[in-house]
Amino acid sequence: MADRILVFDFDGVIVDTESAVVAGWRAECADLDIHFDEKAFLATLGQQSLRPERVAQILGEAAGDPPAAVLRIRSRVRALALELPALPGVRELLAEARDAGVRTAVASGAAREWVTGHLERLGLRPAFAGVFCRDDVAAAKPAPDVYLAALAGLGATAEAAVAIEDTATGVTAAKAAGLRCVAVPGPLTAGHDLAAADLVLPSLTGIGLDDLFSLQARAGTV
Repeated sequence: MADRILVFDFDGVIVDTESAVVAGWRAECADLDIHFDEKAFLATLGQQSLRPERVAQILGEAAGDPPAAVLRIRSRVRALALELPALPGVRELLAEARDAGVRTAVASGAAREWVTGHLERLGLRPAFAGVFCRDDVAAAKPAPDVYLAALAGLGATAEAAVAIEDTATGVTAAKAAGLRCVAVPGPLTAGHDLAAADLVLPSLTGIGLDDLFSLQARAGTV
């Protein structure tokens, strides 16, 4: 397996930061006494929510100055995510990959300082040969750019790589880049249409490299 690449999304795959994002938005709307359409918001998980134009769209006139609202919500989210652990199965899968000589990377639609900050907090940054984020590309997910950047950065082909995602947005990005994709939805993304994924799993608990790279074997690429 030494020539294989395993590419992780970050939010919702390595850490359940999506729960903090939703809770932060919910709290902001509650403080402003406006309705938070949580169902509609959950459908867009995987896309960047803390953009001034998105904040203005969701909060309306109650947002006041949208950049200021972005800062308020970001502060809420950061506080809520500060002590979140790695999701079940992540550390075990990374350890197996290390022992097998399988390189791993992160391909995230989030900002680099957010991703690397959490990876360093959890002691996971050394496990990854590369971390690629929205800062590194022109277009965020569902565009394939961040996955293409990961492949280029690791000198790998799409045929050698398997992506792990949890949202419809992420699956679309991985598949557009030519990767096989395993979807592991959490409670907040269980309603996403993940039919484009090659495999859907309830979690990474008990999942090994053979389970993931067998997707390539079935496709005749091994």
